[in-house]
Parts: sequence; C-alpha cells; structure tokens
Amino acid sequence: MKIRELAAITGLSVDTIRFYEKRGLLDHTHVQRQGNNYRDYRETAVTRLRLIRQGKRLGFTLAEIQQEITAWESDRLSIPEKVSLLQHKITLIDEQVAALQQTKAYLQEKIDWVSAQATETSA
Repeated sequence: MKIRELAAITGLSVDTIRFYEKRGLLDHTHVQRQGNNYRDYRETAVTRLRLIRQGKRLGFTLAEIQQEITAWESDRLSIPEKVSLLQHKITLIDEQVAALQQTKAYLQEKIDWVSAQATETSA
C-alpha cells in the first residue's frame, strides 16, 4: 500500500509515518522500495504503527518504544518482564499525576489569594 493509504488507515500523517521510518521504527519488514523507488507498505506497518500509537497514548516516549518494541513483538520479553515494564510506567505516571496535583493546588492557592485581595480592595 502507498503511504497515503497507510496514513488514512492509521490516522497518522504522512510526515509522521516518514519520521517514524527515519527513526527506524519501520524497517524492511514493514516497507519495501519498488523499482520506481516508491515505498510499498505491508500490513505489518499498520500493526506496528498502531502499536506505536498505543504506546504513546500510554505515556511511552518514542525512545522507549523504539528500545522495547522489537523485543516485545518478538516475545524476547517474558510475561514477567512485560508486566514489570508496564508497572514501571504506571509508577512514572503516578509520579506525574502527583506533581500535577501539587501544581494544581499551588495555582488554586494563588487564585484564592488573588480573589481575597480583590475582595479586600473592593470593600
């Protein structure tokens, strides 16, 4: 399939697909060059791009995805290793949530302080 068709199927832009290919996230098992130098994407590219997209939604960086994706897909990671990888990501997400909650509380304090100042000034 051509890149525009792949983009339509995956919901990714052509530029994003090319970027992933340049980063090595799509390799010869996903795309081949035809005689006219056009890329011909295989169905495996759809699967890979969906996996990348899902990984990004789960909070994985492209570097993390690139590092683990081949091991995950080829089952070189055991079930306990996969669980550990996902649990580690949950821990990182929990830390981010806690940091965001602290930031939110700080901002709310500032809103309350500014509102109190405004009330005192208008009184």
